[in-house]
Amino acid sequence: MGTDLVSACIFCAGWLLGMDLAPRDGLSGQMGFSYATMARRLDVIPGIRVDSSDITPKFVLVGMGDAWPAPDGLGAGTPASEWRARVAFGTSHDQQERKAYPEGDLDRILTSGTGRYENFALLGRVKVSERDSVELAIDRRAESSTDLINVGPENGNVSSSRSLSASRADFALGWRHRWPGFEAEIGLHGSEPNGYNSSQFSFQQGKGTLWGGEAEVRWRKSGWTVLLHGEGTWGNLDVHRESQPDFADRNTSEPAEFEAIRLGGGYSWPRTDLFLTATYERQKLPFVAIAVLGTEQLAFDQGYDTSSVNDEAYFDMAFRWAATPAIRIRLDVVLAWGSETVNLTDPTGVLPPVTFDVHRRGIFGGGLSTSIGTPEAAFFLGADFAIGAPAPPPPR
Repeated sequence: MGTDLVSACIFCAGWLLGMDLAPRDGLSGQMGFSYATMARRLDVIPGIRVDSSDITPKFVLVGMGDAWPAPDGLGAGTPASEWRARVAFGTSHDQQERKAYPEGDLDRILTSGTGRYENFALLGRVKVSERDSVELAIDRRAESSTDLINVGPENGNVSSSRSLSASRADFALGWRHRWPGFEAEIGLHGSEPNGYNSSQFSFQQGKGTLWGGEAEVRWRKSGWTVLLHGEGTWGNLDVHRESQPDFADRNTSEPAEFEAIRLGGGYSWPRTDLFLTATYERQKLPFVAIAVLGTEQLAFDQGYDTSSVNDEAYFDMAFRWAATPAIRIRLDVVLAWGSETVNLTDPTGVLPPVTFDVHRRGIFGGGLSTSIGTPEAAFFLGADFAIGAPAPPPPR
């Protein structure tokens, strides 16, 4: 079911009812390890990285499932019936630094902290006829951290602290129909994002439910497989904000959306599978709650309200090799580049509006702002293994 549980990006799209490499038939287990990064960079001076923030989680993933294949010749690899459960837990490290402006107009800001990720995914698929299955999936990704903030040139001096948390819970109910070598799925998709940022001088939280749908088509011939998957949810989130000096409540309902389209293809040999996917997605949220920049935190403390639109492209390579009939080794490499626009407005109308053009790239993405920079990345190494002999299909 992809590598969504071992990504550093909480609000990125997940597979839910879709998949990349077909699971093995019968009862099986899964385990793996992952290292991932997510980074945000602001070129306060054109062409020079002045403010950057990143988060680097390290995951341990375990899972178990059972699958019963579709009748021979029907579909494109998705089991007729299946259940699967996966969990991924990991520690994370936050690091942010804003360098002092050469002329001294900006203070240096250094933030460091630790946190944790707690992710899980559940999938159920039930065969209702020779060609049709009903599917239900639940996926939740959550991260929380506590950061120490230092404003000024001194190292090791703590000015204040902040608590950050971000989560996205998704649920989907779908119907899948199969033809010879081809299948299509359509479903209802809901999403519940939650972003929280609490510091000494400001507080903000946005949460709510977005509704939409998803669809997938999948084709297989000989060893080749091609898929196209799209999903989107839209709606409003309830946002609560407070800031110095009086910490008066500011409650609004603001638009949010998640949209993604994914194209993938691969080939299977007798013992080896290779699958490549490319994904474009857009996230629109009325808050920033992960890898927050020092410049943004100062703006929040001054009373600014925020909204963010992030456009990002992901490229995923999944490689699987059967070491034995019962054990298959899997390697995934995910690379991503993005561009985020953060709009800041003062609800009192005293401070002028501000727009930040934030780059979503790796922590080593220095140089000119027009360069591609190093990507955000995730590396996953794991294995799935058979447990006993495949069970007979469940009775209809």
